[in-house]
Amino acid sequence: MIRSLNTAVLGVKQFQTALDAIGNNLANINTIAYKSARVDFTDTLAQTLRAPTPDTGMTSGSSGMQLGNGVKVSAIKNEFSQGAIKQTGVKTDLAITGDGFFVVKDPISEEYFVTRAGDFRTDSAGYLVTNEGKRVQGLNQLAPAYDNKTTLGDIKLDKGKYASDKSLPAGAIGHSSLTTDGKVVSLSAATGVNIATDVFTTTVAHNLTPSGMAITFGVIADTATAAMPTGLSTGTSYYLKVLSTTTFELYTDSAMTAANKVDITGTGTGTIYDATIMLTAHGYSNGNEVKFGTGTTLPTADPALSTARSYFVRKLDANHFTLHTTAAAAAAGSAPVLIKEPGTVAQTLVPGAEISTVSIGADGAINMLLTDGTQYERGRIMLQKFSNPNALLKEGSNLYGNWSTAGALGSTPGKSIDKTALLKNSLEPGSGGLGRVASGALELSNVDMAREFSNMIKTQRAFQANARMITTSDEILKEMMALKR
Repeated sequence: MIRSLNTAVLGVKQFQTALDAIGNNLANINTIAYKSARVDFTDTLAQTLRAPTPDTGMTSGSSGMQLGNGVKVSAIKNEFSQGAIKQTGVKTDLAITGDGFFVVKDPISEEYFVTRAGDFRTDSAGYLVTNEGKRVQGLNQLAPAYDNKTTLGDIKLDKGKYASDKSLPAGAIGHSSLTTDGKVVSLSAATGVNIATDVFTTTVAHNLTPSGMAITFGVIADTATAAMPTGLSTGTSYYLKVLSTTTFELYTDSAMTAANKVDITGTGTGTIYDATIMLTAHGYSNGNEVKFGTGTTLPTADPALSTARSYFVRKLDANHFTLHTTAAAAAAGSAPVLIKEPGTVAQTLVPGAEISTVSIGADGAINMLLTDGTQYERGRIMLQKFSNPNALLKEGSNLYGNWSTAGALGSTPGKSIDKTALLKNSLEPGSGGLGRVASGALELSNVDMAREFSNMIKTQRAFQANARMITTSDEILKEMMALKR
């Protein structure tokens, strides 16, 4: 009777665990992207009362006898089947239709998690975050360098402006360090350029450093017949090689070898002006649209600069660029705005257009639509998937941990991966067997209420049966105790 009593008690405990799982499933029936849990049972080690004997040529062997000792929970598995999709109309709500997980990061602890719940929002800094502030990960390039989306990290949705304001210090426009009036070389001066040696000479110290800096020239008519010296072209980038404080040479390649030295064959007339604007780590890309901030005095230029119109950037290098009046001119590097004198006060370049709306495509691409009708791709949300998702552990707040041993994309079987590999091996939605992303929608819980009620009835009856066995065993023990009376 003691055996049956212990077996029944063990059954009650195990079915209580099953009831707990069912209760948790029903409690999370409205939880975003919740995955229901299923309890699996197995029998415990049985006691062998008689070992089986083999058959012989003359007799049949005897069967063995074993007596079980109850039941135990063998596994509690999460069922990662697709939940229903609900349209919300909120652009930052994202649902995965198919396999895959979002990757999020705690910005304080630097700990990474994965989740199916896409009820995201933007914080005050523009980061796409969970309700608890975990930052969504993906391809991201900080504004405004959008043409090279190679950075993996926190997804950020720019707010208001597609680029930050750029402060230009006094003299950044027109290279005031070249001469006192901003001119590089006055071609009317006999010493302006030496045709034989192709050496340019300024009448005052140019302070042009360092060598190798990219620069773009143009010509302003001082006379009706003004022209560039033969060998130079407007809108072309040249590289400077400083010879002294008043002399320099020009090259068509940054290597600055004899083969690419500019050969000047005619002096021309007029004055050469610099169209280059210097700004350390300006961050602009070709074609970016900018304006001059209001309330500042603009330097003299051709055509005249104005705070009322937009200009288009042509990037020369990380620290230099030119401005053009049309996007086509910026793309071709032609007709740059020529600065006739250096700026004497600081200037501010502001974005020429602002963000009007944000959209997220099924492939995870984050597209920013600007007020001028143009758009650009800000970044891309990336997904991970796991060959053994049941190795993931629920961490609360719809997050899963223990992803390092769950068989992530790019991992080697039997080996764990670190957070760098977790991000590096993530893929775009819709590729590599991953599902696609639905913006303005959420995945609902996959809990099946009818099935849970059915399981609850079966578990309840099993619990009652084991409880009745405890009662029966107790009654029989009571009868045995009464035999001595």
